[in-house]
Amino acid sequence: MAKEIASGVIGGLIGAGLMKITAPPPAITSSKEVIARQSVGAGASVTLKPSTTYKFAIILFHGDGDAQVRLDITRGTTTVSIYGNEQAIEVLAGESIAITAVNTDTAAARYAPTIEIASLSW
Repeated sequence: MAKEIASGVIGGLIGAGLMKITAPPPAITSSKEVIARQSVGAGASVTLKPSTTYKFAIILFHGDGDAQVRLDITRGTTTVSIYGNEQAIEVLAGESIAITAVNTDTAAARYAPTIEIASLSW
């Protein structure tokens, strides 16, 4: 099963023009990072993920945080925001991403959601 998945990913990368094959394909490695659900102090801002460039990654925002926590997601030079109680998926290919949590509640600590990043490199 894993062999078929890797084969499909390689085929997709080739088809998207992200990988060119002129010799044997490079070794592909995968990794998974989990940014655990965490408390953000009243009115505070916390960097959850410093700017990191990925060859290919899928980012899952679980939505298990509080609605008062805004996530500022900077992809390249564009920043978008979602809230801690919203679920989202982001796909990156050859791009950087940075994630900051901002607690908009100035009276109480609130929670940022769990974030999972699955990435491939070669």
